[in-house]
This record gives sequence, C-alpha cells and structure tokens, in this order.
Amino acid sequence: MPVSLTGSPGRPSMASNSSRTPSAARTMKAPLVPAPTQEKGFAYLRPVAGPRTPPGGADLPPFRCAGTNFVVSAFQHIGDRKTQEDRFVLVPTVDPNLPVQNAFFGVFDGTVGDFASDNVKDIVTPKLVESAGWRAFCSTCGSESEDAGAQHLCDAFRDMYRAADDALLYKCAKYTQHYATCTSVTVCIAGDLLIIGHLGDSRIVVCKEDESAPVGTKAQLIGEQMTEDHKPDLESERRRIEQCGGMVERLQNHSNKPFIRGGDFMMRKCLGEQPMQLQYSRAFGAKDLKIFGLSNVPDVRMIKMGSSPYKYVRFVILASDGLWDVLTAQQAANIAGQASEEGVSPAEALVRSVVAEQARAKVRADNITAVVIQFDQRK
Repeated sequence: MPVSLTGSPGRPSMASNSSRTPSAARTMKAPLVPAPTQEKGFAYLRPVAGPRTPPGGADLPPFRCAGTNFVVSAFQHIGDRKTQEDRFVLVPTVDPNLPVQNAFFGVFDGTVGDFASDNVKDIVTPKLVESAGWRAFCSTCGSESEDAGAQHLCDAFRDMYRAADDALLYKCAKYTQHYATCTSVTVCIAGDLLIIGHLGDSRIVVCKEDESAPVGTKAQLIGEQMTEDHKPDLESERRRIEQCGGMVERLQNHSNKPFIRGGDFMMRKCLGEQPMQLQYSRAFGAKDLKIFGLSNVPDVRMIKMGSSPYKYVRFVILASDGLWDVLTAQQAANIAGQASEEGVSPAEALVRSVVAEQARAKVRADNITAVVIQFDQRK
C-alpha cells in the first residue's frame, strides 16, 4: 500500500525490532517520482508544502526514484527559533550514465543566519562532479577494483568540501556576510558503497540489523554513530587552533561549553566590535576564524554495504544537532524502524518525537532537520 501522511504518526517507541523476512509491513512502498526538479543540470528533489507542514518547516514524504534500492524522506521543523537556518539537499541520481546507482544527500545547519547553509546546499553537488576524484570514479566505474573506486570517491569528497568553502567565502565577501557559517553532513551512495563526510556537530547514524540473528527471525536494529562532533576542546582540534593563534574558551553563559575564538578577540571587543566565536571547530564559511584554526577539512569515511559489519544496512539518518541534542543513535534507529513498520515517514517521526520531548521537558527547541534513507531489505 502507498505511504500515507494524512494522519499523525504513531508515538515512537524506544525499542524496536526488525525482521529479515520480507513482509508488507517491512517493505515501504513509496510513490515513484520519475521527474525531480531540474536545476542547473542536476535533478533535485524539493520539499512540498501542505496543510501539515509546520511554519518554517519542510516535508518530503517517503518516495522512491526509478532505478534505486532505497526510499528517502525528509522533514524539517523550526523548533522555538524565530528563523529556519537549516537546509538540505537531495539528489537521487547524480549521473544517470553511470552503471551503478549514485545519489547524494546533505544537511547543513547555519549559524549567524541562513546565508551559508542556503548557498552551500546549491554549491556542493556541482563541486562534487567537478572534482578530479569524481571524474576518475566515473571514468573507471565498473573497470577498476571497488577499493580504487572508493578511494576516488573519498578524494572527491575532500575536494568538494574545499572547493565549496572557497566558493562560499567568495560569496560571503561579495555580499559582506563575513560571519556566515554552517556545519555539514553529506552522504554519497555509489552502488554498495557509502561515502560519508562531515564538518561540525551535525551527525550521521547508520542503522543496521544484527547479523547474528538467524535468517527468518527478528533481528535487533542497531544504531551506530558514524561521525564525531568537531568540538574545539578535542585535543587534535585544540592543538590546531592554538598553533594558528586561536583560543578555546569555555563560556559560563553557554553551560560552560567550549568555543573557538580568534587571537584578536579581546582587542576587537575593546574596539567595540562583535568578534565571532563558534561551538564547533570545522565548518563552511566563518572567514574571520579560518586564519585562527577553523578548518574546512572534513572527516571522510567509507563503508561497504552488504559486507560485515554492515551486511544488513536498513537506514542512514542525516540530521542537524537539534535532533541529536535529544536522541541517541540507538533511539533514532528504534524510531525510524517503528515508523517504517507503521508505514509513516521515518524522517517526520524522528523530528516530531524530538519536538514533543522538548515541549514535555519545557526546553527551547533548536531548528531540527532529518533526512532518512531507507534501503530495501536484502532477501
């Protein structure tokens, strides 16, 4: 049966099991979207506006694009903020001429407005395909070893991040947006390869079935965090910052959390300026902090789906820190799994569970964005 989003999702449970036995409840049938929006040479999937979409939010119901083995959903909520500074990008097929499925997804959490996140979402995909690593992957796809293809893609991600940051900083200078910055989590699917890259404190979680469960029985869904937050007080991050003349300070009015500051922070304060400080140590943009150790070099890793320990990957969740401030990787896996079984949007279930929990705890909610890729069950 097609996925319906006309009703509210059921209350997510913190405990959920999955089964390797195909069934109607376990196989999400989503509307086929044959013609995503064509923009600047790429086929983007864009959110739809409906009566259930919250103000400042976005809703992309679960859908399946032709030629893929996954269903994607996205949901966004403004939380208790005045503006929505998160952005996301969904490209279900980057190059239709490749012999393997290839897709690209990203979530970007803006700081000091949405200038950085709004621009980066449109910059990253073109920079990916312009990179030498991507061109090498495309020219040898199917003829080289899988390890060589994975290396090309990892190189492409590193080049993409550097080039995207350069392009953003150019725009920031042009439009005098010197403080604009954003975090990033991105995923590329190429056949059975999953390439993950990130800057900052947004996260990616992979949800996989327990391989030890016998075939035909229910297998526990395991949530694994694939990224480590780039915090200024991490030893390697602090060392780089201090070597570049920056500082790491804990701010009492921000729950004693560590911030990166420029070496000229106090001098500029004395001059009546408002110098920048950030809670994360790697990001797009933030020109004033780049010379003081704020890095645009992403952490990049690759996993091969279908092989241990990722033999049965069911979901990949990309989300801004508004979600991860509340949910653990395992809780997110459980909620996504139950939403799938109930035939509702996993992305919406995740975001609404966080909004409800923040309201219950009477805590001011941040912007929250989730993109969920749900892979078909392997038979």
